[in-house]
Amino acid sequence: MRITPLRGIGVTWFKCPACRLKCRPAAVGPDGFCPGCGHASMLKLSFGRHVSPPGQKDDRS
Repeated sequence: MRITPLRGIGVTWFKCPACRLKCRPAAVGPDGFCPGCGHASMLKLSFGRHVSPPGQKDDRS
């Protein structure tokens, strides 16, 4: 059984813009529809990844 992290680096969630339901990628079907209301496009939310602005060097390795 695979245990997926709920918090921390590299955690991904999906959010429905219509009903504002937040769910894990496993809850979204292969067609990408919201499991709550059936909206066609879910927003992908990624937490914990450091992104530096273009032109600046990233000090984290």
